[in-house]
Amino acid sequence: MRHPVRVIALLFILTALTGAAALPGQGAPAKLRVAMILPGTIQDADFNAVGYVALLALKNTLGVEIAYSEQVAVADAERVAREFIAAGSNVIAFHGGQFLTIVQKLGPAFPNVNFIMESSGRIEGLPPNVWNIGRKFYQGFYTLGVLAALSTQTNVIGYISGVRLPDFVASLNAVKAALREFNPRAQLLYTFVGDQNDPVRARQAAESVIARHADFIIIQVNLGAFGVIEAAKAAPRKVLWTTFYTDKYTLDPSRFAASLLLDFTKPYREVVARIQRGERGGYYEMRPGAGMSLGVIRNVSNETKLRVLQVFNDVVRNTRQIEEITDRILE
Repeated sequence: MRHPVRVIALLFILTALTGAAALPGQGAPAKLRVAMILPGTIQDADFNAVGYVALLALKNTLGVEIAYSEQVAVADAERVAREFIAAGSNVIAFHGGQFLTIVQKLGPAFPNVNFIMESSGRIEGLPPNVWNIGRKFYQGFYTLGVLAALSTQTNVIGYISGVRLPDFVASLNAVKAALREFNPRAQLLYTFVGDQNDPVRARQAAESVIARHADFIIIQVNLGAFGVIEAAKAAPRKVLWTTFYTDKYTLDPSRFAASLLLDFTKPYREVVARIQRGERGGYYEMRPGAGMSLGVIRNVSNETKLRVLQVFNDVVRNTRQIEEITDRILE
């Protein structure tokens, strides 16, 4: 279903829209009409909100027409995409790693339409009219694992994720690797609740790991993060937590530890500008230092802060190599 563009009163959205405009290339075949399909609500102050920010930036910097549909289940995504195409959209952006098979089906069916998808990295054999934004979450989550390893007092760490996507599996394995290196005594309790945007299920998972003495929780859900945070607030002991996509310090200042921040504005702007120049498909990689940054670290010692920042900078400079394992969860 096509929705009108709505304004969200979120400070980080206003900030993201102040970036410099990128000029369209020469020889664009037609005015672009970009439609984005999002799995959750754009008012989640999280993954879907930053996707919507990137969409608005396309309108403001590249002059493209935009549309979007939010809270689209995977089962409905193909139908929604076809409706956008029938209505005149010639670029369809799937904001989320769960839409790969749909892109693989629609690409050959609509050779005159460009598709943008997100995944854990390069994928061989994509249709020639597909742009793939590879999200190297695991490199950033390794740093959050270091933070957890150096901060826990109970040596029990919780990890709450939603859908078992390859890049989320890689992130979990990266956290495990960080614990092995920086605190071998630490135990990691992880759960995939099956939904990125269900606060009730996420809270139940958080309460379960807290009951098993976790005092640090790494959050990898979107709207579900609010459930985890409420569980931490209600815990009988202090439980620190981290988030990603956006900084959520104001939700619980005394327990927030850090956030892995993602900015999709630059990737989408560069990809769409290249489509305007006539480039049909390609690959763009997001990683620490390129669309990913580490927010302010709070509620831990200065020594821990400095060590974590050093590790993050090593990852940015590629001087610290982290193995990417997407097909299984390490023991």
